[in-house]
Amino acid sequence: MKKPEQINEIRTELQMARQEEEEILARIKDELRKTEKHLGTGNFQRLFDQSVARINAEFERVESNARQLANSLDSVSGLAQNISCRVAALDLGKSRVVECLQRVNDLRDLGTCASGVQEAIRADKYEEAARHIHRFLTLDTAVFKMGDHRESKDAGYSVKNCYEILRNATNELKRIIEQRFDEARTAGDVASMERFFKLFPLINEHNSGLQRFGAHLCNQIEALGEQNYRIMQAGGTDDKRKNVLYADTLTMIFEGIARIIELHQPIIESSYGPDKLLTLIEMIQPECDKQCGRVMSAFIQRRHFEEKARQVSSLTDCVRPTVTAASQTQQSSAAGVDAIELDLLLSEVTLMHTRAELFWRFLRRRLCRPPIETVDKTLDESQNQREKSAVERRMVEEAEPLEAPDEATDEFEDEQQRRGHVERMRKQREEHAMKLDAVLNRSGLSTKMQELLGKYVLIEQFYMTQSVRKAIDMDDVEEGALTSSLLDDVFFVVRKSIRRSISSSSVDCVCAMLNNGATLLETEFLKYISTPIKSGYPSTGWSAESAYQTAQNVMHGKGEVVGGLERQRSVFLTTLNNLRSSIECVNTLKSGLSGDFHKNLAQISANDNKKLDNAMSQFDDFARRLEQHANLGIGKLCEAMFRPKLKSAAEAFLEIPHSLNDDQLAEFELNDPFMSQFVVQLDRLVAQFEALLVPDNYQMLLVSMSTECVQQLERVVFKCTFNRLGALQLDKEFRELSSYLTSLAGWNVREKCTRLSQMIALLNTESLDEAVEFIQHLQETSHSSTGVLPGVSISLNDVRRTLHLRSDFSREQISAKLKILKA
Repeated sequence: MKKPEQINEIRTELQMARQEEEEILARIKDELRKTEKHLGTGNFQRLFDQSVARINAEFERVESNARQLANSLDSVSGLAQNISCRVAALDLGKSRVVECLQRVNDLRDLGTCASGVQEAIRADKYEEAARHIHRFLTLDTAVFKMGDHRESKDAGYSVKNCYEILRNATNELKRIIEQRFDEARTAGDVASMERFFKLFPLINEHNSGLQRFGAHLCNQIEALGEQNYRIMQAGGTDDKRKNVLYADTLTMIFEGIARIIELHQPIIESSYGPDKLLTLIEMIQPECDKQCGRVMSAFIQRRHFEEKARQVSSLTDCVRPTVTAASQTQQSSAAGVDAIELDLLLSEVTLMHTRAELFWRFLRRRLCRPPIETVDKTLDESQNQREKSAVERRMVEEAEPLEAPDEATDEFEDEQQRRGHVERMRKQREEHAMKLDAVLNRSGLSTKMQELLGKYVLIEQFYMTQSVRKAIDMDDVEEGALTSSLLDDVFFVVRKSIRRSISSSSVDCVCAMLNNGATLLETEFLKYISTPIKSGYPSTGWSAESAYQTAQNVMHGKGEVVGGLERQRSVFLTTLNNLRSSIECVNTLKSGLSGDFHKNLAQISANDNKKLDNAMSQFDDFARRLEQHANLGIGKLCEAMFRPKLKSAAEAFLEIPHSLNDDQLAEFELNDPFMSQFVVQLDRLVAQFEALLVPDNYQMLLVSMSTECVQQLERVVFKCTFNRLGALQLDKEFRELSSYLTSLAGWNVREKCTRLSQMIALLNTESLDEAVEFIQHLQETSHSSTGVLPGVSISLNDVRRTLHLRSDFSREQISAKLKILKA
């Protein structure tokens, strides 16, 4: 049942439709009346009938054509269906014919293989027999399920008979190939071994062939290792390289293994496929571990590596921060730890790991070719390697990105297929690389190398710490030098140790040494170098003459400094220069290490790059700490040296009048009573330190001195009273001082003068209204400033204090005007 509201809506719509119908009919009738009136009643009826007749005839013609088209479509549809059925039947017949022909060919091949394999075996034509077996093994299994044909039985070549013949031939040929391979291996006949090695894949015995060939390669590696081990026991072939005897022995072993892989890789890839090279590497890896382990064990035993690591560990645990370098050197000597011997030992350890890393990189390059998109990366990696032997050159060449094969566009229909092929190849290489990394990481060689590197880091840290403490103990200042020998010695030692760890090609080892180096600089080095700064600059009895004497003493060497105070001043200034110069040394160290990373660690992953960046950021923090200590020293030097003199010189400003008349102002313009003498004293005071400080310290001293000058001048200004002319004279004197300081210390000094400049400008206003407008203008400038302009540097309290210095401004008027600014 519809609701009453819906019925009412329907009725309303019906009424609207009726009204619209009536309007349309009315318009039609009106048009007909107009046409009838224009043409007449008879003509109109005749024309109307003719139009209707034409339309009916057109409708009949269209209907006839549509019926004809429908009949044609039905006929065509039937024909198409008939053709489709016939084509499907033809396709089915064709596929069955092709399948039948394939079966016939398979049966023919089966008979050919059965008849030919036995003859080939009897004639020792094992390659031909293996090809017959290979064809037999690749036949469709459906061939062997087919029933025997009468003619085939009569001919004596039934399917069952052929299958039995070939199966027995397969077993016999496998036995013969294995036997002949073992005989050739025993006789050392390499050509025969390679001949029969190629036959294993044809009879589907890949693993058997690889295992036998892998055992043969292991024997070669064992002989190679024994030969080089005997040479090592005899002391090597070059007396000049006895310090790296064990590293050279490992290199020779790696060279032999690389030569073996390089020689047999083409046979393996062509006969067994590229994937089987990784399987062969897994088979020979234990023998590589064994031979390399012998050399490394001999190194540990004869170089007393474990013993030295224990001694270093015990010394490190016993050493306290208060122990000096001399006392630690005595302890080291008593324990039998020689720094020079440690240096040679550490260099050999890193060289051994470098050779192992280079050998692993050679294996990765042999197994995984670089993707096409990255073939041009790290083109000059090998140019900076300094290997001396053939394996190193070969392995470096293998480490270089190879020329990517030209993926001819003719092999692919479109760009999308080419990209798909490249992507599949890239994933395959990544999979091979992951498998190889797993093999290498689990190997005994990798485990042994990691153990060596762990102890290497401990010994290297001890060597670096001992060397730095010795450099601190031997710190001296050469004649004419502003810095001491400490900087060159310490940063040389730190860079040497870190660069030695970089040569190991181990990112974790490099990060550990970066952390140790940064920690050593922040503890031992910074503690020593910052001690005189914390004590402060001795100022007792200071004068321009004593400053000149200090400069002469420093210029002529530390040994000529006489007296306790003079020595303390000389040490303070040298330390201050050391701190500032250390910042440049840290930056040079960073840039040098970054270049070493680019040369020696160009192929590391993005994650390893982040590790290095994080470790290197410690040097940025250390440089900031050095700058803080240097700035602190400059502040203490200025406080001890300049503040008393500037304070005394500024007191002379209080002795001259500041409420001037026109005559006094004119006289002051001719003969400056204060500023000229103040600048002369300041210039004489500053000039003494130009020869004592490095340029950066001298520049910072000028800035600090300028700040002190402004503060002292501001102090005495607030003790005086000015009239309009006195304020004008003060402005002239301040401009003279500002120009002098700017010419001395640069434009940055003007920022230090902003506050006093605004006060003096406020003091020079002619009326309080002008003063209020000036402050409001400064406030507007501050609000619209983008951060470059100084804006307002004085508070309302400073404005009140400044205006009170004007003797012609009453306090009541000043208070009233300042209420406007507060509002």
